[in-house]
Amino acid sequence: MSTPITLKPAKPAPATPKPAPTRAALSPWDFEYIPAKDGRDANLLIMFHGLGDTKAAFAGLGRQLSLPSTAVLSLQAPNPVPLMDTPSWSWYNTFDPMFNPLPNPDPSKTLPALRALLAQLVALGWRLPQIHLFGWAQGGTMALELALSVGRESVDVQLESGESVSGKRLGSVVSVCAGLESFPSGEGKAATPALWFTRADARSVVGQRAEAALRKGFAHLEVVRGDSARGQDMPRSTAEWTGIMRFWGQVLARGDESWKGDGEVYEVVKS
Repeated sequence: MSTPITLKPAKPAPATPKPAPTRAALSPWDFEYIPAKDGRDANLLIMFHGLGDTKAAFAGLGRQLSLPSTAVLSLQAPNPVPLMDTPSWSWYNTFDPMFNPLPNPDPSKTLPALRALLAQLVALGWRLPQIHLFGWAQGGTMALELALSVGRESVDVQLESGESVSGKRLGSVVSVCAGLESFPSGEGKAATPALWFTRADARSVVGQRAEAALRKGFAHLEVVRGDSARGQDMPRSTAEWTGIMRFWGQVLARGDESWKGDGEVYEVVKS
């Protein structure tokens, strides 16, 4: 005889706060960590400031954004910029010894340390699809190159429990007014969803080349165009932020749900 069953709505397990990372745990990186305001750490947004800036500005931006169920890790770039009046930092070498701009800067030297950071975060309990990147100018290029690197070569982590974790996809990457320095071939595109905010005119040859390189590197790319009259600048209005916020609305997990499919979730209960 069959056992009668009933169905009742199941409550998804909510995300819980994660312990704040210590300096030792993420050594040698200098950073500021802001837990999710709602106490549900379902996402981690790593922020990459621009050339000559520090972690402080983007930590403030992370607080202002206050994305739901999203903790913020504002990193400080590893390389000091010489001859500056205030502390200034760079993600990779951009100038020659005479302080002239390099024609082809190389971000690749910073990638091993950033990949190690991702592995450290996974060891602390974050999953790669929960980790999202946001960068401005040089920081945007660094974020894109990191996401591309993960797509080409998996991040492999051996946890203390003995479990092996491996992945080639992050939650997302957003770059503001910056493209890639590398030249993707178009084969083996990165699966990480990407958004490129640009102020380049759609008819600009430079802008078209930058977009073409991104489309060769990423399987999923959204392009948001801001006011070209403002030059290289962060989004400055609600209208300019709308496309980025809509994108985050699609890729960020909600802290009060573990099921992302359509409809209700039900638990099977024996009568």
